[in-house]
Amino acid sequence: MKAAKHLIWIVLAIALFLTGCGANDASTETKGEEKKTPTPEEILEKSFEADADMKSADIDMNMKMDINAPGVDQSTTSSISGTIVMKPSISMKLNMDTMGEQVESYIKEDTLYLYEPTTAAWYKMDADSETSAALDPKQYEQPIGSQIKTVQKMADSIKVSETDTDYVLDVKIAEDKMKDIMEEKMGASYEDIVALEDVSYDKFDYTITIDKETNYFKNYKIDMVMKATQAGEEGTVNAVIDVNTSNFNGTDAIELPEEVKDAIDITEEAGMAY
Repeated sequence: MKAAKHLIWIVLAIALFLTGCGANDASTETKGEEKKTPTPEEILEKSFEADADMKSADIDMNMKMDINAPGVDQSTTSSISGTIVMKPSISMKLNMDTMGEQVESYIKEDTLYLYEPTTAAWYKMDADSETSAALDPKQYEQPIGSQIKTVQKMADSIKVSETDTDYVLDVKIAEDKMKDIMEEKMGASYEDIVALEDVSYDKFDYTITIDKETNYFKNYKIDMVMKATQAGEEGTVNAVIDVNTSNFNGTDAIELPEEVKDAIDITEEAGMAY
């Protein structure tokens, strides 16, 4: 049970981590070279330049997970939609729906605010607590151009194809390096989430779609199979994640409603729960 619970947090952390990342400096292959399709490096360089000026974007994430562990055999579907503002400081407004259970949340000034419908109350906790570590805003503070130096270590190869409006990059991840990269990027937050004896990635397909006109990253798809062991319990998660981004630079700031500002602090309780 514990292994399965920690695996779910890892999947969410990876999904949001890769939402802010691309890939570079790996072996590359371009399909349709007779049409002079740009190389992955050329495509990503333009995207990095566009990202440097990005102030905000809307996000729409859909995730399906099949979870198998001692005492757990279930399929879950969830979605996250909302807005992320990167400048001048990171803040978010998110709506999450997991198997029909809806949760509204804000992240602002390193604090996570959650609305609990069963109690009709707002709660808050430090964004770096284990419960909220997967949504830690510190993951988004650096632009894609800076994060690329970390992500490039995961890529074995990148293949490029194109449509009339988009470039599609198929990134092959060096699965054996994933755990080390996540630990390096997320630091103590990742270590707290994991608390597992062994983690392996049997499958990790990562596809990025970039708009030709704006050079923004507009879609990410992740198809992964992850296994982990904790206290002798082995768990497996098959996850398919689809992330769309839009409305670039359409939001200036995220403001907290008055009822959210008066949220009950549960940072200590959240840490004890995990």
